[in-house]
Amino acid sequence: MSHLYKYSVIRYVPDELREEFINIGMIVHSPELQYVDIKFTKNFRRVTAFDDEIDIDFLKIVLEGIREGLTRSTISGPSAEELLDINFIEKNTFYYANQIQFSPTVVFSSNNIERDFEDLFRTYVYFDAKKKTRITDIEVKVLMNRILKSKDVFKNMDKNIKVDIGPQEIELDYAYKTKDRVKVIKTFSFDYTTKGSSQAPTIAKEWIYNFEKIINGKKYELFGVDKENFELVTFIYTGNSSNKNIKTAIRILDELTKTVEGKEENEIMSFADSISNEVNPINE
Repeated sequence: MSHLYKYSVIRYVPDELREEFINIGMIVHSPELQYVDIKFTKNFRRVTAFDDEIDIDFLKIVLEGIREGLTRSTISGPSAEELLDINFIEKNTFYYANQIQFSPTVVFSSNNIERDFEDLFRTYVYFDAKKKTRITDIEVKVLMNRILKSKDVFKNMDKNIKVDIGPQEIELDYAYKTKDRVKVIKTFSFDYTTKGSSQAPTIAKEWIYNFEKIINGKKYELFGVDKENFELVTFIYTGNSSNKNIKTAIRILDELTKTVEGKEENEIMSFADSISNEVNPINE
């Protein structure tokens, strides 16, 4: 059974004037389950690299104080009655406005909070993940799906759309109607090592061929629109990869599609949010 949760990302902000920050943790809360949990980064070397003047020992003391004050692991933590409040996170974090800040809360549903919280943490506090576990094509879609489901727009979208382009059948990730057109989305992860990035231009060329087949074969008619009201969009997650091969691949995809590049993990979530705001309800 699914339950509603809220989460907020915990940020270290060395200088508010520069508007720069690094994600160092997350808090998640469910009022109906009276559940709250907090996770912090274990990779403080990245925090030091971000701000070489930081007192890491003092930061750890501050974070431990946050844990003690907001979880039920100690006698100083919140009461069951406090955890029933749907605005528990907001009421207990609004006064953090200097070097430790909490992002605006996001509502989502989950039937496995341990798994989903771990996935969210790995997405936002990304530098805790080992290189071999970084986000793949499939994980980009999984993370987007969770945001789209939490926004209750999934029922108004087509997913995993198979299109016969002649020599083969291809699969597109999402299709939906906006106020004035149909948008079709294909997602990629080009988060490769330098050596592995050599495959990115090849993948891009293969998909440009597929997109040409869609346009030239008038496959947009399958979506009930003409060419002028049909838009192909590619979301390309690059992570830490930004070499010549990756840039070439993006330029290739840009020839026929509107490309959206995500260099940070939270940009996957932001892209899903932007889709949810565009989806036209079926009854309109």
